[in-house]
Amino acid sequence: MRRGLAKPATLGALFLLWALPLAASLIAFMTVVADVEAWRAMLQHPQLSGALLLSIWIATAGLACALTMSLVIMMGIYGTPLWRRFQAFTGAALALPHLAFAIGFGFLIMPSGLLARILAGGELPPQWVTTQDPLGLSLIACLALKETPFLLAILWSLLARGDVAAAFTGQWRSARSLGHGTASAWLRVLLPQILPRLAGPIIIVWVYGATVVDMALVIGPTQPPPLAVIAWADLNHADAAINARGMAAAAVLTLVLAVIAACVWVGITLMQRAFKVLMSIGPSPLAVTKAPAVFLCSVLFAAYLLVAVMLVVVSLSGHWPYPELFPDRLQLEAWHHLWREPAPLFLSLLLALATSGLAIGLAVLCLEVTGNRFDRFLMAAAVLCLGLPALVIAGGQYRLFLAIGLTATLPGLWLAHFTAVFAYVFIVLKGPYRAFDPRWQSVANGLNSGKLRFWLQLKAPFLKAPLLMAVAIGFSVSMVQFVPAQLMAAGRFATLPMEAVTLASGGNRALTASYALALTLAPALVFLAAFLFSRPRWRQPWI
Repeated sequence: MRRGLAKPATLGALFLLWALPLAASLIAFMTVVADVEAWRAMLQHPQLSGALLLSIWIATAGLACALTMSLVIMMGIYGTPLWRRFQAFTGAALALPHLAFAIGFGFLIMPSGLLARILAGGELPPQWVTTQDPLGLSLIACLALKETPFLLAILWSLLARGDVAAAFTGQWRSARSLGHGTASAWLRVLLPQILPRLAGPIIIVWVYGATVVDMALVIGPTQPPPLAVIAWADLNHADAAINARGMAAAAVLTLVLAVIAACVWVGITLMQRAFKVLMSIGPSPLAVTKAPAVFLCSVLFAAYLLVAVMLVVVSLSGHWPYPELFPDRLQLEAWHHLWREPAPLFLSLLLALATSGLAIGLAVLCLEVTGNRFDRFLMAAAVLCLGLPALVIAGGQYRLFLAIGLTATLPGLWLAHFTAVFAYVFIVLKGPYRAFDPRWQSVANGLNSGKLRFWLQLKAPFLKAPLLMAVAIGFSVSMVQFVPAQLMAAGRFATLPMEAVTLASGGNRALTASYALALTLAPALVFLAAFLFSRPRWRQPWI
């Protein structure tokens, strides 16, 4: 491609494949939300208030638990060998999809699950209300366990930055020399600087907990369900009026979350002066102990290990009567079924490869042909794409694609996946790509090296790790798409997440576990490959 055509071609592809569908879907959503009858029907829904309060409660409690566990772990083991070793577990935990974790966690805590067999015993399963409890406690626990590794990964990446680590080390030593105990130094000096940098991830975790659909369908309450589940059921209804009511429900949830977030921001702003006075009170000898952090690390590790073991054992189990701790026999019938009907697996893999491949290519081209000023607009659009509830974007896309005939087609299904995949890939890749030293390009220009040759032989090897990680993240994001895929498929196509959610409501636990494991293995293998191939080809000699 000629140099003069690279920029307009790249921006044209970005506009047609990502920006235009995203903007048009939001416009389509707003036009339906303007339907007065849809709002009236939504406000008259008998479960509206209970479902809305339940959604806010689940999201807030899940975030509070995840953030507390993350901060306790960081304060207890940061700078120790355990902190560095725990990063490997964090990476493995992130590779486990939310849906697969919810299915395995449900097998673990249900009245006939492994915990009941160990703790309760007896001839019959205990009358425990665990999964789908009315307060959403099982969904809260599932969200807390799943989001803690995500927040820990964000904290690790923040504290691993050289400038931040050096500044925090100096402040830590100064605080300790002034008489602050370890807990006082964290609470009064370091955490007030760390928490504002976590604002974005905290909002993402909170919004996800309030709007999650697939996990809520598997393990969440049902009477009433969270508001996102009510909106999801209406969006899948054939009646246009009920479908519009679902769009209005998604709008209600989005507006309430926005109002709460704005109120929290105003409250924090007004309390800053009082907070500074509290933080400036004389030093305290309060110290941090490692025991709570080690305990929480053990709980996280045990939870993920038990979930993985349950998925494997249940997928291989035949008859497993209560209260036996092990199945009577192991068999491969569920895996044979997956092998005999591989269409959902192949379609998910095909969509993941196509979306992640084009997303990384388009992101690299955008970063190559545009400047930092354009990055701001693209980053804002990507954050908006991920910050809005999936129901909002997917609902708008469904209306748009239905009008232009893309619903129930492979191109429409691909575009629905591509929207979220490109946003994730660009956000992950933008920082490392812009941090590349431009002096290498100047040297290459002085040697009359072409841009393509320079990128292939020097820039790509230097950026190999972030490029491969961006591909792996894009692949995993595409594999677990449920809400947009279900709407765009319109019953004509089936992907692994669709089948897993459908099977979770049935009685074939082995088949459900096999689909959940298949949903896990593909992203895990891609992450493993990205890790192995991102290692440098040379080692620095010992000096």
